[in-house]
Amino acid sequence: MADTENPVDKNEEEEGTELELEALYRRYCVRLKHALFVSALCVTLLFTLMLLCAVCILHADELPQQVRSLSTLSVIVFILSIVLAMALLPAAPEWEALALSGSVLVTACLGAGTLMATHHAPLPLFALILMVHTMMPIARSIALAMSAALTIAYMGLALGLGPHNAENKFHLQLCCELALLMSASGIGLYYRALTERAHRNTFAGTRTCLEQRVKLECEREQQERLLLSVIPAYIAAEVSEIPMQSFGTK
Repeated sequence: MADTENPVDKNEEEEGTELELEALYRRYCVRLKHALFVSALCVTLLFTLMLLCAVCILHADELPQQVRSLSTLSVIVFILSIVLAMALLPAAPEWEALALSGSVLVTACLGAGTLMATHHAPLPLFALILMVHTMMPIARSIALAMSAALTIAYMGLALGLGPHNAENKFHLQLCCELALLMSASGIGLYYRALTERAHRNTFAGTRTCLEQRVKLECEREQQERLLLSVIPAYIAAEVSEIPMQSFGTK
């Protein structure tokens, strides 16, 4: 009866170990994505502050005409600062609701500010979609939905504010911009897949090294117990020191 229960217990232990390792791998990925998200927030906040200062300096004589730009940049700086402060909390990496809400909030405010530029929006939107796919701690499906929402919003705005004359050239330009934004999603998904595979391989390699080290330690302890069971302790200590000395001389 005991012989039949041992394989079952062993399988349960292996399944429990695999679940623990999978949970550890998920925490490892969450930490990496959180670090990327914080880096993206810092860089974006820095460039937004620089842009705000540039607008104030370059348009110092006509600041009343730049109220819209200044207010938009100020709101973006305020939102980014709040999200960054929340992301720097000690428990932030394990807080999935904060990661999702922060990512959506940052994408919404940056997308709205970028869409206000209208004709100059495609390149900033390209960078924003790449950031959504590669640097935000959200699931792939949510990243796809957010990038699709940004693309559709720009297409609708461009069609609504497009010129009434030279429609052929405008539609051709719009198709090129749509291809550009869709390529941003494709590049982001490809980079994300490669990154996840690299993280999985790194984790698996580290796990293999640790398992081999533990196995060697167990074998060494078994050899020491075997020596102690056959010969006295002081002789076993001398015998175990001889290979180490010869290895050091080599």
